[in-house]
Amino acid sequence: MLKLFLDVGNSFVKWATVLDNTYEVHEAVSFEQIETEGLSCFDVVKSPDVVYFSSVGDAHRVDELKLAIQEHWQVFPIQLTAQKQCCGLTSGYTDFNQLGDDRWFAMQGALGIYSDPVIVVDAGTALTIDAIQDGQHLGGFIVPGLYTMRVSLAKNTQNLSLFNDVETVDSERKDNLLATNTAEGILGGTLYMTVSFINQVVFDLNNQLKTQFKLIITGGDARKICSLIDYEFDYVPDLVLQGMVNIEESIKKE
Repeated sequence: MLKLFLDVGNSFVKWATVLDNTYEVHEAVSFEQIETEGLSCFDVVKSPDVVYFSSVGDAHRVDELKLAIQEHWQVFPIQLTAQKQCCGLTSGYTDFNQLGDDRWFAMQGALGIYSDPVIVVDAGTALTIDAIQDGQHLGGFIVPGLYTMRVSLAKNTQNLSLFNDVETVDSERKDNLLATNTAEGILGGTLYMTVSFINQVVFDLNNQLKTQFKLIITGGDARKICSLIDYEFDYVPDLVLQGMVNIEESIKKE
């Protein structure tokens, strides 16, 4: 039996398969690829028997993807969403429906790797931090992600060429600590803001709760921040997908 798991974002779809109880994560595909190649860009060994998805992306794109799945593979995709309680984890939100599905699945994925206490950092369009202790989600933070901050600053300089510089200069950034031009100033400043925020939250939680949280990092911008994190951590790019698989397997056993 082939199970297909889709983590649908704003620009990309991360995906994994479980075939005969063997989990395998695959290279993410962009919506541009899907538009030009169709679902053949998901290089599956056969048509999936079941498709699970979670989404924080554009609703219209998600609907189009669901329709394409039904037409191409003749299966109805099943959406997995955040719950009040599941798999030994209880949501810390007063209204669990307000918690982003990606955050819920990232926490579930983290608990499949670690015993708590654990802090989950998801560095994407938004940067989120969530803490778990004794099976209880303690709550978290949501701040703009690196890309979001950089684009916002670049656009508000009223210098359109700077917007392009900020998108391209990141790969060319020198080893100097301080920047000598505006584009690098935005890149370096937002990087240090982001990492300092993460480091301070981990420090404060450890002190407040008199424990040592394990740290796990995921998300598209994770690689950009990892070298400046003060604490030991694990980088798990497919954390959300792992959480989805853990939940599906738990539900199947009930």
